[in-house]
Amino acid sequence: MLPPYSDMSFTVKGTECGSDSRLAPNVLLGDLQETADKGAGDCGYDRYDLKKLGACWIILRMRVRYSRLPDWRETFSVRTWSTGVQKFYFDREYEIRGEDGEIIGEGTSTWILADINTHRPLIPAKVEGLPKETVQQDRLVFGQMARAVKIPDRDTLSGEPAILKYADHSELDHNHHVNNTRYLAWALDALYKQGIDADRTNEILITYSSEVHPGQKVEIFTDRTEEGLYTVYGYKNDGKKVFAAEISLY
Repeated sequence: MLPPYSDMSFTVKGTECGSDSRLAPNVLLGDLQETADKGAGDCGYDRYDLKKLGACWIILRMRVRYSRLPDWRETFSVRTWSTGVQKFYFDREYEIRGEDGEIIGEGTSTWILADINTHRPLIPAKVEGLPKETVQQDRLVFGQMARAVKIPDRDTLSGEPAILKYADHSELDHNHHVNNTRYLAWALDALYKQGIDADRTNEILITYSSEVHPGQKVEIFTDRTEEGLYTVYGYKNDGKKVFAAEISLY
């Protein structure tokens, strides 16, 4: 029988904070994904078991909204649960709780199982050895799954990028490419470069399109969609789409 949810606790380190002494949003996304990894294991989809089946997890998009970010030295927790799979797409929901147990944020994410070598999507029902039951709770924190942010073609954008980023050694993770949480850090850097107070975020919606490998360059463009809402796009130097993020400021 599946547990109704999985959870993990984290204590905010000073090195994980921004200039406002609060947890950096990209670090929070990483903590959510660490909890997702535990949750997937609790559902029988542990990454090491998947590897034996020639499969891996790939995140497609994520949405997170918070009333505040945890403070330096604060211990907070993340609760996550699976709502099941729709054809290719696995949904995973989150609650973020502060030190006093109060809910300070919520999130949702969409994942696929993919071939570990080609990264082509797999149909879970056709992968022999996978467990069938994946529903922990039938509850969506926002009432719907995260929508995709449309990424325009690079050649339709005018002007110069707000900032350039490179897949240098310190940007790479254990999968030998830029970790997806760094895309949000890059997006916030681009807003900061434009004179925008990137410490005032309260909601992130991000779509992941492609991996960034060692040595590659990424051009990052910003666009003010409306008051307090910005869209940030990333492209590799060959014009290939990397990510798009909608970032809301309070």
